[in-house]
Amino acid sequence: MRIVHVSAEFAPIAKAGGLGEVLVGLARECTKQKENVEVILPKYSSIDMGKLSSVKMEVPDFKCWEKGNLQPNAVWSATCEEVTLKLIDVRHPSGYFHRGQIYGCQDDVARFLYFSRAVCEYLKLRSEKIDVLHLHDWHVAPIALLARDLFNLPIGAIVLTIHNAEYQGQCAHWDLDAIGLNGLKYQTKELLQDPLHPESLNLLKGGIVYANWVTTVSPTYAKELLTVELGGNLQPTFFKYRKKFSGILNGLDLTLWDPGYKKGDRIETIYVVKKKAKEKLCKQFALVPTSNPWVGSITRLVFQKGPELIEETLCETVRQKGTFILLASPSTPEYQLHFEKLKKRFEPTGYARLILEYDEETAHLLYTALDFLILPSRYEPCGLAQMIAMRHGTIPIARATGGHKDTIVDGKTGFLFPDYTSASLSAALQKGIQEYRTHPDVIEKMILQGIAIDWSWKKPAQEYLNLYKKLI
Repeated sequence: MRIVHVSAEFAPIAKAGGLGEVLVGLARECTKQKENVEVILPKYSSIDMGKLSSVKMEVPDFKCWEKGNLQPNAVWSATCEEVTLKLIDVRHPSGYFHRGQIYGCQDDVARFLYFSRAVCEYLKLRSEKIDVLHLHDWHVAPIALLARDLFNLPIGAIVLTIHNAEYQGQCAHWDLDAIGLNGLKYQTKELLQDPLHPESLNLLKGGIVYANWVTTVSPTYAKELLTVELGGNLQPTFFKYRKKFSGILNGLDLTLWDPGYKKGDRIETIYVVKKKAKEKLCKQFALVPTSNPWVGSITRLVFQKGPELIEETLCETVRQKGTFILLASPSTPEYQLHFEKLKKRFEPTGYARLILEYDEETAHLLYTALDFLILPSRYEPCGLAQMIAMRHGTIPIARATGGHKDTIVDGKTGFLFPDYTSASLSAALQKGIQEYRTHPDVIEKMILQGIAIDWSWKKPAQEYLNLYKKLI
């Protein structure tokens, strides 16, 4: 099969969150299965071209229509992580993808609508049959309607994967006009009209309507999106199209997340590695060495991830004479200010460290050193952190939602708590700490069971390939 993925991210060259890691894992595994796979993404100015191989200019110049003007673009072909990449070099006067960031620009809608049209122009130029066009999140969801209604591309099936339904790409009808579609035509309840703001369009909804199949990144999250509580404004759309809707659990890049031990290793071997990681962090961050449990959080400080409960965990861990480490990037100035105050309050104790920016090297060290990883999400489409933690012999304490429920067995590989409340979290945290102090044999068994799980992309990739074959 010829499978073409289109995405805003691809790790390690363009990564803002889990999407980049998911895409590289899926594309690489399907490539290993001898499928014809390529990934199309923007050629961001921040991409380190030195991380690519077989780089060549494939299309020196092609034009893309926007607001009555033909803008210049080019396409570079390259290989990264064993996957064939096509980098759309957008040479737009607004510098759409030359800003040093993937998301967070005021004109994100215009940027990704333009990119979506440019992708279709490029695919039309190639004029090759595509068995499956796989789109990821709202940023490239407009390709589904462009491919069907404007370009009539030779595509067997279009699959849309929703990595997080909170982000939907609301826009105005004239935003679609700008890329050559009749925006007003799509402003109907059956098509792209936003359920909460009927004067607006919803690009994610458009992808759901026009795709042949829609997946989420875990089976439980797929079920949750059919509920009013978690499906939100798009719940009626998810419910309407539930017959073409399913969840496939993400895999994990085992090469990237390799702690140096594996299934079958003795617990003593694992503890030696974890002890060395703790000693290194104690020295690096002036922490007081202790035999009490280490608890931590490696996350983005956003509403979804439960910053209030992360703070609760910090307070409770220090109260219990444990060590707490936070590695997180605040999403708002308010979170930044609040956690800086907590940093000043708790770090002088020697039992806490709050690192308010993401660092890959520290993340790897921390996953190994921690005894417990706290994951108090309000909702969680899948989450990779709990898988990484278990692979590193760290026990997750997580809210029972979405992918957490699909990956953690309560009492066997982690601790789940049902409600988004301080009491519910505190009960699970105290249970974990109590087991750590009084029943080390239980903790050892949980560690070994977590390490023994195969988190590779083999099974998820096969599920996607089975889906592709069914659709075509």
